[in-house]
Amino acid sequence: MKSISMVWLGQGGFLFESKNQRLLVDPFLSDIVEQRQGFKRLISPPLSIKELNPDYIFITHDHLDHFDPIALPDIHKLYPNTPIIGPESIIKKAKVMGFDSSILMHVKIGESHQFGEFNIKVAPAYHSDPFSVGLLINFNEKQIYLTADTILNETLIHEIKSLSLSEIDVVLVCINGRLGNMNWLEAVSLVQELKPKKAIPMHYGMFAENTEDPKPFVQACKKLGISSFEMKPGIKTAL
Repeated sequence: MKSISMVWLGQGGFLFESKNQRLLVDPFLSDIVEQRQGFKRLISPPLSIKELNPDYIFITHDHLDHFDPIALPDIHKLYPNTPIIGPESIIKKAKVMGFDSSILMHVKIGESHQFGEFNIKVAPAYHSDPFSVGLLINFNEKQIYLTADTILNETLIHEIKSLSLSEIDVVLVCINGRLGNMNWLEAVSLVQELKPKKAIPMHYGMFAENTEDPKPFVQACKKLGISSFEMKPGIKTAL
């Protein structure tokens, strides 16, 4: 059976990898947030751009720690034919920055797209960028839900249940509880409703001004009988 793994890049960034292909999501690698907002990175980028080697790049929304206006052009220079995929706000900004339309792909909530070995269903997210999205990634009968940045509401839970093709194996969920994201208690509530096999916290540990301790989330999930653990940036994790 084909397997899939991931590397956490910190914040909401991930590199999903099968034997043959790589899906890069929200690569935040620069110091742009410190330059513009004064928040200094607590961790260095765990992978270099040369190590990414993406076949597809998906950007979930137009915030500096997800659409990195320094890193993304550098990634594009090294991998000029790799498509950049995202909602309306991403495509508009990419065009303003000078990316050629031939490599840009606009996707909408509810759509399903096959990107090589990865089937992606575009999920809703409720965030300050009104075009924000999450992802349901399906690979070889395994389904991964990446919340991206979002608050929790009953609408989100209902929509994810409706969009999921099958049982959700892994939930990657934001827990920082600031700037338009659910907190760890709300993340536990989401996990309790979706009942995945694994629930893994993300979107913490990047900035002192916008972080959270993942341990209470991990412990709460384990009490629910759901596997959970803290990821280490840059370390490959089998899914």
